Amino acid sequence: MNKLIIISGLMLFSFFFGAGNLIFPPMLGYTAQGNMWLAMSGFAITGILLPYITVIVVAYMNSGVESIGNKVHPVFGTIFAVCIYLSIGALYGIPRAANVAYEIGTNHVLPVHNHFTLIVFSAIFFLIVYFIALYPNRIVDNLGKYLTPLLIIIIAVLCILVIIHPEGSIGEPTGKYTKAPVVPGILEGYFTMDLVAALAFSVVIVQMFKIKGITDQKTLVTNVIKSGFISAMLLLITYFALAYVGATTDKPGLKDGTDILTFNSLRVFGSYGNLVFGIIIILACLTTCVGLVNACSAFAMKKLPKISYKMFVLIFTLVGFLVSTLGLDLILQIAVPLLTFIYPTSIVLVLISLVSIFIPYELKFAFILPACVTLFISILQIISDFKILKPVTALYQSLPLSSIQLAWLIPFIILLIIGIIVDYFLRNRKLA
Repeated sequence: MNKLIIISGLMLFSFFFGAGNLIFPPMLGYTAQGNMWLAMSGFAITGILLPYITVIVVAYMNSGVESIGNKVHPVFGTIFAVCIYLSIGALYGIPRAANVAYEIGTNHVLPVHNHFTLIVFSAIFFLIVYFIALYPNRIVDNLGKYLTPLLIIIIAVLCILVIIHPEGSIGEPTGKYTKAPVVPGILEGYFTMDLVAALAFSVVIVQMFKIKGITDQKTLVTNVIKSGFISAMLLLITYFALAYVGATTDKPGLKDGTDILTFNSLRVFGSYGNLVFGIIIILACLTTCVGLVNACSAFAMKKLPKISYKMFVLIFTLVGFLVSTLGLDLILQIAVPLLTFIYPTSIVLVLISLVSIFIPYELKFAFILPACVTLFISILQIISDFKILKPVTALYQSLPLSSIQLAWLIPFIILLIIGIIVDYFLRNRKLA
């Protein structure tokens, strides 16, 4: 296999593998226990397969995130793309990566944790991000050749040592994983919201191949599929290994994946455990943040070509730094409504785009009907979450699957089918 494809696959893995992806699987394994394999299979569907499909779809369309939204309406496409880059960029993804790196990565390393140390850490963190993201033609080399292999090696050593010397044996499942464990596993993968990030990262990976001189559309898509497959397989192996670490941790009272990995790091690495775990977290957040800054800067430069890429890198790193100093809790309060608003619509548009590849005629209403209704349901969910209007809350809660934040799913399936049928008859009428 081409060396560039392998390195690009490693780079894509590093983009996806942030702190959240590191700590979700251990907790799933810790809770699911004997049902871990089934639960992780569900997790892989929404946490790996959906993002992988997204990367392929965006590469196939070859026009970026905006082109997917343009299928509904050009104005919708622009607003959709801006919301995507705001949610994964300056308002959430970028500062969150820095905050998680600080909160978790240095939790047991720094002797003092206060607002001043957060500012100092964030300044150093974003300085590194800035210099790596500054040269897009070197990102593949910097991440794919150096940082990502280092991250994988450290995680692999931790997992292998735990597997060889497990802390306990796999027991009986508890909580939501007792019955039908695949379903909560699917929901856990859904809540990683990696599909939104995939919309941006797919543009980055396509651009990386173009920088390397690959412009033929068929070759480009083929290379993206191969790189994405490498990334997906690495994620699959890593997630299952981390879940197994959680399942074999026989210490009661651990609250989350951070506790589980910290406990096991200390157990297998001794006094250096906190340092090792801190390096893993910081590297995972750093590589993800580089990808986000690059993606947001490339999109902004496309919309405002008079401003250089390097200037946008500076802008996004500075804004990310300033927002990160607000603290993780406030960042989450700002971003959650935006993500709730955009995430279901993102999934719907990606899935329709995938279906459209195999439909021999152009889809119009198959995009418009499901996307508009999904967007409307997302607005209902936000109003319901904030309990602004009781009648609206009651309406949202009456929808099927609203209790698990999937109220959009059934209307999407129904309206997609209706839209495909309408488009088919409209196409036949034109031909007649």
